[in-house]
Amino acid sequence: AQINWLRSRFDLVSLAEAQARVESGHNRFPTACITFDDGYAENLEFAIPLLLKHKIPFTCFVATDFVANNRSFPHDVAAGRPLAVNTLDDIRKLAGAGVEIGAHTRTHANLGGPLSPEQLVSEIVGSKRDLEAALDKPVRYFAFPYGQHENLTAKAFEVAYATGFAGVCSAY
Repeated sequence: AQINWLRSRFDLVSLAEAQARVESGHNRFPTACITFDDGYAENLEFAIPLLLKHKIPFTCFVATDFVANNRSFPHDVAAGRPLAVNTLDDIRKLAGAGVEIGAHTRTHANLGGPLSPEQLVSEIVGSKRDLEAALDKPVRYFAFPYGQHENLTAKAFEVAYATGFAGVCSAY
């Protein structure tokens, strides 16, 4: 129902297409992009197969340490609900199906916190490198974990920009 609602009101496009429209200054229709953050396995149960079936573009932003080591996020464990994460094989299959895979740090770090420059590089650049090595293809996009203004700093943004991402996503 949500996808049908979106499709009836918006042009559902990839991040690359949205970016091209913004850069060109021309966009004739309301436009939206669908993204998934973190790498939760439950997205593969219904939402992702539906999007693939209807050929709706989307991006999955992955926190690499959890996917690579098949472990639940600490905040989920602390809440008593250790949700499963995607495996590297899942991510490879999605990429093979044409899904855009984006970086989302290694450890889902709050990049607005007191991180050293070395930690920022490890989290941002490291997540891009981890995914590129696993997928054997470029990773073009990065999403800040938590996505709010307080969860990013100018320095974190500078590191993401210097890393060569085509786009950096945040709620702010």
